[in-house]
Amino acid sequence: MNAPTASLEQQPLSALDERYARLRVAQPRQSKAMVASLRRYGQLSPLVACRRGERLAVVDGHKRLSAARTLELEALTVRVLPLGERAAVAAVYGLNRGGRGLVDIEEAMVVRELVREQGMNQPEVGELLGHDKSWVSRRLMLVERLCDEVRDDVRVGLIPTSVAREVARLPRGNQPEVAAAVHKNGLTCRDAALLVQLFEGTTDRAQQEALLSSPHALLEAHRGHPKAAPNDPRLGPEANKLRRQALWVAEGLAKLDRMLPAHPAAAWTEAERAVLCGSLMQTSQAATRVGHALLGAAMGLEVDDGGR
Repeated sequence: MNAPTASLEQQPLSALDERYARLRVAQPRQSKAMVASLRRYGQLSPLVACRRGERLAVVDGHKRLSAARTLELEALTVRVLPLGERAAVAAVYGLNRGGRGLVDIEEAMVVRELVREQGMNQPEVGELLGHDKSWVSRRLMLVERLCDEVRDDVRVGLIPTSVAREVARLPRGNQPEVAAAVHKNGLTCRDAALLVQLFEGTTDRAQQEALLSSPHALLEAHRGHPKAAPNDPRLGPEANKLRRQALWVAEGLAKLDRMLPAHPAAAWTEAERAVLCGSLMQTSQAATRVGHALLGAAMGLEVDDGGR
């Protein structure tokens, strides 16, 4: 008996099954571009699918199918391949190798599907996908460190994959609230990395809640020293050094001023209060002392305008 071969068919959208879309991450910007392309040029390449009962399960071309539904098209051209379940999952990866390909979390979801759902061991998956066991292990670890809620949010495009990599460093129980704070406050990947770092650095629940409720001010306060102010051409080397130091202190005080309302005394443990009280008193005394010295220096530097 001859093996079944691929066929090219025109299929109504109602006949297309999207079960393998669970292995892809929604990318709204690319999906919007696909709608524009399909509207202007029509379908440029066929979808790839395999038969599952009375329907065709789409293996590749989910953005094209979504765009077609948006445009209310009736049918699309589909290349139908004779694929078993393992081969279909592997094809999600294989058909997207090269070019933009899959993001690492999509690769991880393919690996997880083959290991956890299809019962393959890691060396078998590596051989099937063309990678060594360590690559398979890293991908599996990446996706399994994420809790189900965050993984689902990543898949539908609510959380960028770059942010998910940072959130995956946290215990699974803390991931949803941190991911929600990132999404709600529109934090960048860099901000998310710092947020995770600060969240990891404290076990006090009140501090964690303060960090998640007002992340922008706290992140700004922890970004490190600002860039040095440029030299003022009117000043000599020592005068410029004094000016830069004064601006740096002013920036530090401004950061403290923004942080203090977000860190009420009730938020600290007894041990933290004992340490912080001394530090804050010392800083307050230094600020007062230096403030008087700065005021005196500034008054002494006032330029005499000749009484005009």
